[in-house]
Amino acid sequence: MSQSNEHSIPDLKRLSNAANYHGLRMLVYFSVFAAMDAWYEVSALLLANALSVIAALIVGAYLSGIFHEWGHFVGARISKSRSPIVRKPKGTFMFGFDMKKNTSDQFLWMSLGGPLGNLLLVVLVYVLLPIDSFGRAALLAMIIGKLVAVIVFEGPIIFRTFKGGDPQIELDKQLDNGALDKGQKAGYLATALLWVLVI
Repeated sequence: MSQSNEHSIPDLKRLSNAANYHGLRMLVYFSVFAAMDAWYEVSALLLANALSVIAALIVGAYLSGIFHEWGHFVGARISKSRSPIVRKPKGTFMFGFDMKKNTSDQFLWMSLGGPLGNLLLVVLVYVLLPIDSFGRAALLAMIIGKLVAVIVFEGPIIFRTFKGGDPQIELDKQLDNGALDKGQKAGYLATALLWVLVI
């Protein structure tokens, strides 16, 4: 497809493509977890239990990424920022954010949407799923751990931007000081501790 034709794809069509792409993958991922969880429920096999936990961790990480990205996107669109949807989403990535043309307020709306998306997922899983198995406990622990990782990395950026900092500079600071790795480690530690506490 030529570049001109690519740019001519309507925004609504791109949104539909992204929703279908992520929706199908969420369905597949969660179906695998549900199958492992059901297998353990009916068999009580150690292998089924182990596989349900592994599936839960993978699914929890993926769902967290999707809800986080869509939360950012909703925040960006609420603030009417320049946030073009990509023609073909890959992984969790689905849109761009113009740091030069968008304002700090628009950046804050976009940034806050991500953690709120993670928080929404935590609430949905907690409310809709009885946490009465090793796998379900692992699912809840992982999505809370991912929320912790997001807060550790993105929280200071949001706070300093709110206090008047430049969004790009604050983002670069976090990337340069290793906050991304620190957030990941904090998230995995929180996941492990929460899983132990829940079970």
